[in-house]
Amino acid sequence: MPPSRVLSQRSIERLARQLTKRRRVAAAMSQSMFFEALEAQITADRSDLLDSDAAMSAASKMSYSLAAGLHDSLLRIDQALRRIEDGRYGNCEECGEAIAFRRLWALPTATLCFNCVGLTRSHEPEGVGAPERAQL
Repeated sequence: MPPSRVLSQRSIERLARQLTKRRRVAAAMSQSMFFEALEAQITADRSDLLDSDAAMSAASKMSYSLAAGLHDSLLRIDQALRRIEDGRYGNCEECGEAIAFRRLWALPTATLCFNCVGLTRSHEPEGVGAPERAQL
């Protein structure tokens, strides 16, 4: 595995452990949210009261939405772990330069350095952001 341009092997190992922990937590929370949404939907389907149906439906939609967000997090974590295996982790996908350790520690799934995130943001209209570039 070729090393990152700046990150030491020790730093990459620390970040890999952090990603693995985050993945475990996100997977458990995702599963919990999915079952919570399913339970809320089953309860809503059995309910005879219209107001209760609306509340339960809203609860199940919220749980499904949270589960979907956690699923997206799991995908980003898995991609970061693959980049570690491939030796591409820690390098900006836009310019190829190293991503600062402090950025990776805060957001270990980051794929862009501070400069490229700033450039991407400066070319977008206010309030608009490309989902794949929404990592600060």
